[in-house]
Amino acid sequence: MKNLRRIYQVFFVLLFVVLTWLTAQGRLKGYTVTLFLDASPLNGLGTILADGNLAHTMWIGFGLLALTAVIGRFFCGWICPLGSLLDAASWMMRPFRARDRIRDNAYHHAQAIKYGILLALLLAAAGGVMLVGWLDPMALLTRSAAALMSPGLRGAWPVLLVLAAVLLLNIIRPRFWCRYLCPLGALYGVVARLSPGAIVRRDPTCSACPTCNRACPAASSPDTGTRTAECFLCWNCIDDCPNQSLRYEIPSSRGFRRDGIGINRRGFVAATIGGLAIWTMFRADGLRGYPMRIRPPGSLPEDAFLDRCITCGACMKVCPTHVLRPSLSESGAAGLWTPVLDMANGYCELNCTLCSQVCPTGAIERITIARKRGREDGEPIKIGTAFVDRNRCLPWSFGRACLVCQEVCPVSPKAIETVMEPGSAIGKPVVDPSLCIGCGLCQHECPVPELAAIRITSDGESRHGGGFYLQTPDRRAATS
Repeated sequence: MKNLRRIYQVFFVLLFVVLTWLTAQGRLKGYTVTLFLDASPLNGLGTILADGNLAHTMWIGFGLLALTAVIGRFFCGWICPLGSLLDAASWMMRPFRARDRIRDNAYHHAQAIKYGILLALLLAAAGGVMLVGWLDPMALLTRSAAALMSPGLRGAWPVLLVLAAVLLLNIIRPRFWCRYLCPLGALYGVVARLSPGAIVRRDPTCSACPTCNRACPAASSPDTGTRTAECFLCWNCIDDCPNQSLRYEIPSSRGFRRDGIGINRRGFVAATIGGLAIWTMFRADGLRGYPMRIRPPGSLPEDAFLDRCITCGACMKVCPTHVLRPSLSESGAAGLWTPVLDMANGYCELNCTLCSQVCPTGAIERITIARKRGREDGEPIKIGTAFVDRNRCLPWSFGRACLVCQEVCPVSPKAIETVMEPGSAIGKPVVDPSLCIGCGLCQHECPVPELAAIRITSDGESRHGGGFYLQTPDRRAATS
């Protein structure tokens, strides 16, 4: 069984790599490339609490959760690709002496911390602050994969540093993240206590040696009676036991105890206060409307977007021009690592809707190219508006001919036109805000170095409807 588990772990790691490659290459073709994100019931539960919806195929995670109530916490030991990577890291960093490994794999009461983290995140989500994606292992690994593919992007290195820290924590204890911090593991642990099956110790044959603890990645105390909320069902203890005193069965009272999850009343109160504090702090954040925060086409209105986005980075992986990157300060603390467009890196391709196809929660609605271009209802999706900085523009400030922004503008009729001032033979660019969709191609191609002379802001984005000063008088009247 231990060898079979390793085969499963390798298979699911390779599957994650393949799906990541398919996403990054834009080779979607109907494949379920968000399988691992959908397999996290924590993401699904968070979106239900924050937004009252369960998007696309996230029911898969709840199916695995139901299976956990029957079998036990198998996901962490057999399927989770991050857990498998941590297993490998733990093996490379393990102490040489067996007694040191036994010591490192002993249960510690601090393993209850993850249950407090889970409670705090779910309370915050119930208040409309969606932060489960920060610590959900599937979102963390997907986000890190996106950052690895584009390490030069602004905001990518903080993401990679988090992954590095998660791996290096194995120096302290094997699978430190899984034991002490992982909220998804905590959710599975709570449900695993309902399972009728468990790894049971047979007292008559047990010689009370600590061998079973030597390779227990979950520190679930198989030597004294397995803690079902912690056990990964990895089978290491069963295979390592010299007396064959351990087996998986529906237990009687002997050799088994259905322990609590380890969080006491003080921990429960602290987690509750933490969740309320998170809700208060992030709801008071005043940067949600920051104008440099430009969202992908099809994004929900900002509050709803933040309620659903799990910061997984799937949209960043699939973007063919690499214009999407994780935000830092552009959308406030609540929007950390959510996707924003950075026109210094790329632009939003007019005939591309890949980001909307891979979003697992519906924070970016699935749209067609026809909808994006306005062929369905006559109104193209507008993600922002271009503004000419006349102090840096070559024709406006220096009297030098330059029409790059007008030439590359992809919409028809063009949103950038030239005006001729009296006595000047050089055309100067101006933007028609009623035609500009904010794709950023003009900013990306502007020849002015460092800071482009034409730049995109989120002003006038169509996802917020009427009320923007950039609308034409007729449109303002129609939406008032």
